[in-house]
Amino acid sequence: MAKQKFKNKRSFILTCVGAAVGLGNALRFPGLCAKFGGGAYLLVYLTALVFLGVPLLNAEIALGRKYAGGAPKCLKELKRGGDKIGWASSVNSMVTAVIYAGLAGWLITMAVKIAPLCTGGFADVSGYFFDKVLSARDDGVISGISPLVAGGIAVAWILMFLCLSGGTDTLSKAAKFTVTAPVMLLILMAGRGFLYPNAGEALSALFTPDFSAFSNPELWLSALGQVFFSLSVAVGIMPAFGSCLPEGTNVFSCSLAIAAADFAVSVLASVVMFTTMYGCGLQDKIGQSGILTAFAVYPAAICRLSHFPALNAAVGILFYASLCMMAVQSAVSMLEAFLVPFSESFNLKKRRVTLCVCAIGAVISLVYATSAAALLVGISDVFVNFYNVLLMCVAECFIIGGSKKARDLPQEINRFSGRLKMPEKLFKISVKFVSPAVLISLAAYEAVRLFIDGLDYPLWAQIGFGWGLSLAIFAAAILLQKLSLPKEVIGRVTVPLKRF
Repeated sequence: MAKQKFKNKRSFILTCVGAAVGLGNALRFPGLCAKFGGGAYLLVYLTALVFLGVPLLNAEIALGRKYAGGAPKCLKELKRGGDKIGWASSVNSMVTAVIYAGLAGWLITMAVKIAPLCTGGFADVSGYFFDKVLSARDDGVISGISPLVAGGIAVAWILMFLCLSGGTDTLSKAAKFTVTAPVMLLILMAGRGFLYPNAGEALSALFTPDFSAFSNPELWLSALGQVFFSLSVAVGIMPAFGSCLPEGTNVFSCSLAIAAADFAVSVLASVVMFTTMYGCGLQDKIGQSGILTAFAVYPAAICRLSHFPALNAAVGILFYASLCMMAVQSAVSMLEAFLVPFSESFNLKKRRVTLCVCAIGAVISLVYATSAAALLVGISDVFVNFYNVLLMCVAECFIIGGSKKARDLPQEINRFSGRLKMPEKLFKISVKFVSPAVLISLAAYEAVRLFIDGLDYPLWAQIGFGWGLSLAIFAAAILLQKLSLPKEVIGRVTVPLKRF
């Protein structure tokens, strides 16, 4: 069966932007700007985006197009056994999608609850979601489940299935809405932020570089690491989308558009957060924890947006609905990173696999509707979406940088380029030397910090949803690599499944 392609370059870019632009851009990035000197962080991040992020992003898209497959197939073509890393990134993305579905359920719940918060005069708005809705417990004990959050999670999975079931056409159509609608709302909120009397102070805090921050090694490592995570590289998404890239498309110009959109949304979200928080007198509450920002800080700020509770409620509903769109779109892209190689490697009907994965994922993600949800989201996100991705970034850079077959990747990237081309020397230096060095430094720094400070989570949670979950992902990757059909068999084996 011929692989379904994106209709055009614009559809591909929008879908990739939807994958790259997520909750990290809207919530975590502004907090990092506040922590690391505003403009200083922006300068380091932008430099790293151009010289580190863009080359690796180009490599993944070009690999997907060249070998017409997801991460396992692409990395196996470059190095024997490389498909283990490809499967690890794909399985890791699937697990991350389960976490994001839980967060989407939280956001749907907040879209329902923000109006009563704006009009009801609750004493502790910032603690409402965790204390009243989830009845969150610090010890992680499951003592109850929120029906409203569980319903929100179910709605999120239904939306995800609908986006995935129609192939690339549905993915690109969904991205048109889930990308443009949140961006339009952020623009409107930024406009409101400019009207606050101290908007100039807020913008100065965001864009004026604190040059003393450049001496902080944590700034550099944080900005450099955020580039890789923000662009969704090393998680299997871009090779899967690249395999559906229409022939004749300029990979380099697509990558530049994706990176530019990712950075622009991050800056726009930072403008919204800084002007809103300064305008509401909550500037000291800006933190790098996206979860706390979304569910503890923003509710208090939204309730203070204006003297009209109904207007505040309307803005709040739109705001959380937009964040939900970002979460769902990111989760859809992560699932696609697993579904593409899995269905192709085992010669299965992709629609049926999608239904099974969504059904199983929906049941598992109900744990994020319980009283243990806050703790479990925190620890699983750290291990799955940070530690694992960091390790896979390092491994992928070594595979690409050390493979003889990857030497012609710049030619593949520039195959349909005009004057705008990826510089070959920059590509090789970045992917082969600089990116691995940066990522290894970040991993070493995090290992030392972990050894000194440890993790502030119960031991059972670390084992079950931390170290144990990470090991289970890599074990599943090895199993899938051993069970997947040989390359010469795929395409001529017919699995007797009825059309769904």
